[in-house]
Amino acid sequence: MGRTLVPLTIYLDNNATTKIDPQVAELIRALSLQGVANPASQHGPGRQALKLLEQAKTDLLSLTGASNTLMDTAQVIWTSGGTEANNLALLGIATKQPGMLVVAASEHSSVLEAAKRAAASLQQPCHILAVDDAGHCDLDQLEAILRQDAANIALVSVMLGNNETGVIQDLETICKLCNRYQVKTHSDVVQAIGKLPFNMLELGLSAITLTAHKIHGPVGIGALILAPNLQLEPMLVGGGQQLAIRPGTEPVIPAVALAAALQHTCQARLDGTYQRIASLRDEFESKVLTLGDTYVVGQAPPRLPHTSNIAFWGLDRQALQMALDLRGLACSTGSACSSGSSRPSAVLTAMKLPDRTISSSLRFSFSKYSTLAEAHQAAEIVCSVVERLRSNRSNFKVRS
Repeated sequence: MGRTLVPLTIYLDNNATTKIDPQVAELIRALSLQGVANPASQHGPGRQALKLLEQAKTDLLSLTGASNTLMDTAQVIWTSGGTEANNLALLGIATKQPGMLVVAASEHSSVLEAAKRAAASLQQPCHILAVDDAGHCDLDQLEAILRQDAANIALVSVMLGNNETGVIQDLETICKLCNRYQVKTHSDVVQAIGKLPFNMLELGLSAITLTAHKIHGPVGIGALILAPNLQLEPMLVGGGQQLAIRPGTEPVIPAVALAAALQHTCQARLDGTYQRIASLRDEFESKVLTLGDTYVVGQAPPRLPHTSNIAFWGLDRQALQMALDLRGLACSTGSACSSGSSRPSAVLTAMKLPDRTISSSLRFSFSKYSTLAEAHQAAEIVCSVVERLRSNRSNFKVRS
């Protein structure tokens, strides 16, 4: 019997996870073979490990604009990723300083669900900020909430760049509003960090979360960066590491890899890589839009350079995603944390988009390894598959 040829995959699901940077992979390999001790150990190898960890912290603070010689050093809490960091930020702050949480309706589920859990356990209200059909937060609503109840607000959390649509929030204005009322702020910068200019202290943010695997680092390491003197209630117990906020042996090699991955991502932005990626994304969209009955979600406002969310009216998103997969194009129906779920996208629902858009949208996300040839080939595959499915709609569930 002849072998079935599997088509070469064009990977456009980089918002779910990215290919590890070869330099980061080599760094991990070298340190792993060398051997790294427990940084809490009181001997030479332990001190060497602690030195590596402290350098990773210094690098991370510098790259995120969280270090300033004029003030105390911000805190870095190493976590298993963005989801844990978001949970620790919202639950930890709300528990330590009881009060209501204010979060955007388009946040990642790890923020929304953590806020709801904190509200339920602490018996405090949780305000969900509305977003418009472009995905932007209602700043008038935010100011009204602040004006009315600032003294009772523990934290306002708004992500910088959306993981499904790429829409960028006006974080500068949001932070100015909150700082005027002396309310703490948190931002999930997982998808945006390194790809956009960013300075935590200049914005006046109290806390940010990030993770390595969205910026060509390894899975399993993230960080919560806290402004000086910000207090959290630990979610874990059993050790004094990381100020007892997140006890357990500190992950030296993954932490070093996270800092290195962010350094390479920031350098790629300075070298114009993400301008090139935005051009690839725009070229891809322009070819796909020739199909007609298509809609780019969040196209008008500023977007992350690597993210495209396109609705193919009249088609079912899951059927289309599977058909594209069979043709060798990897994309997603939304956040990887809920991809595969039959539930509609919470982000697009929050934007109050019509059902024909919500039910037919797919996310395509590029990386620094994406090429123009791949963008063109991906667009050709999308056009071919969509035309075929539309010509035989009776085989697919179509929603008005």
